[in-house]
Amino acid sequence: MNRRHLSSILAVTVAVAGSTLVMPRPAAASVAAPYQNPAGRMPLGLASLTTTVGAIQTPVPGVTYRKFSQGYASSRWSIALNYPNGQNLTRDPQAALDYQADLKAAGIASTTSTYNPPLPTDVGYRPPTDVTVFHGLHLTETFADRASADARLVALTKIKVADKFVSGTVQHQAFRQETTTGPWEVRVVAVEPDAAVTVGGAHGAELAYGDTVRNIAKHAGAIAAINASEFDIKSVNNPNFNGYDGDPLGIYVQGNNLLSDAQNGRTALLLNGAVGKPRITELTSTTKVTAPDGAVWQIDGIHRKPGKIINCGGVGDLRPNGTPGDEVWRYETCTDADEIVIFRPEWGTATPPGPAGSVDVVVDGNWVAKQLRSPAGGPIPSGSRVMQGIGGGADWLRAHTVIGQKFQPGTQILDPQGQMVAGPNFVAIGGGPALVRDGKIWINSGANGWKTTEGFFAPAFHTDRHPRTLVGITAAGQLLMVVIDGRRPGISVGVTIPEAAEVMKWLGATDAMMLGMGGDSTLVINDILYNRPTDDWEQDFTERRVGNAIVVTKK
Repeated sequence: MNRRHLSSILAVTVAVAGSTLVMPRPAAASVAAPYQNPAGRMPLGLASLTTTVGAIQTPVPGVTYRKFSQGYASSRWSIALNYPNGQNLTRDPQAALDYQADLKAAGIASTTSTYNPPLPTDVGYRPPTDVTVFHGLHLTETFADRASADARLVALTKIKVADKFVSGTVQHQAFRQETTTGPWEVRVVAVEPDAAVTVGGAHGAELAYGDTVRNIAKHAGAIAAINASEFDIKSVNNPNFNGYDGDPLGIYVQGNNLLSDAQNGRTALLLNGAVGKPRITELTSTTKVTAPDGAVWQIDGIHRKPGKIINCGGVGDLRPNGTPGDEVWRYETCTDADEIVIFRPEWGTATPPGPAGSVDVVVDGNWVAKQLRSPAGGPIPSGSRVMQGIGGGADWLRAHTVIGQKFQPGTQILDPQGQMVAGPNFVAIGGGPALVRDGKIWINSGANGWKTTEGFFAPAFHTDRHPRTLVGITAAGQLLMVVIDGRRPGISVGVTIPEAAEVMKWLGATDAMMLGMGGDSTLVINDILYNRPTDDWEQDFTERRVGNAIVVTKK
């Protein structure tokens, strides 16, 4: 049976079509005391380090800001040496020792490092023991500044070892150093459950194009904002960029409108849902449309260019190796030659231009077909929706569209228990991995795509320190919006994923997850940038365009 030609339609639970399921929202729980500073030191670095807490600020009653600082600069610049295969990590300890001996014979002294982060919570992705440990080689010599390390690397690349020229990467030791003195700066916005504010999602003027957190906050009239989902970033590290840097990766629901479909099984923050209080869990979403003649198609995506799917995780996707891409795979781009993708006015003024044979079907707010145009690409009229089809999706739209007659859409968003999570003002922000669940460290790396090409948990992704944006929920129902700066020697070096989990637990989160990271990590309060967003180590800070943000606004 074709996966898309189904016999029945799901009930409408989210306003892809514009109709909304109305559900009562339980009253927010009250708390006896506002959020308090956690006891003891942050669980980062040496046990001898102490934590300093800055003055508490209160942008509005029920919303507080504080900065935690810890540690001091002691790490230097280093050179991570590549193995003959061009990689700077290997799973084979003997290969590390052999190449270290070859380097020594050439007069190059190196030091071995072993990286063995904790295994993920999701057991299904745990690899054999010999796959979890990585071995790296660093030049024994270290440097007080990056320029000196750069110059030394240039000299090394003129030397041949094992019939290949030496290669490597200049790194700050704290980037991948198991024990460091930091320092760290951790910024926390705590929102009380009874504060006279609304916490939700927001994006720029057009969802197709990113904007800075500051501009998104200003547009939303926000008191405070942090970056939210990862997105289809324009970067040398993303060779499959689709041309739309506002496209959130994973689920994004704003005011009960599904603006980006779930990469099924990834973790998300839920606000104003069916149970009322904030929640962190894993979500799947399914959208189907029934044509006037009763034929049914399962929609492939919401608000993205058809054909290429960053990080995979959808219906009918294929990984680069040709295997199914229904799971999430970070750093992979899946393809699907037969798709239908829905666009609403939030996307922007026009749908993406399509290839030869592609189709746009324009429907009004009641999903009555008004126009069929080919090739795809054209205006999105106010209040309308556009279904864009390629390949088999275009053929299906041609075969089943009747101008003047109505399609019937239906969407479900479900938690792992199969329960619907929507509500009249429902918000969902995708991210992952989870960090804390029910008060315990709980990192579901595999479900969120942090895995090798073989499908195993990828420990190397967890060993690096980066700026990170995190969100958590306390037992009292407070929402914690957390930004940890990184890549800034002498100020804040960032955290690994396991360190991020420990920090969130220390802050009092009983449930927590990671959102965006790296140069995305931004905190704005009352139009003032509170942290130092940084793309690279020691680079001047800059406010990066992102896909969306979590915003706090007055009621």
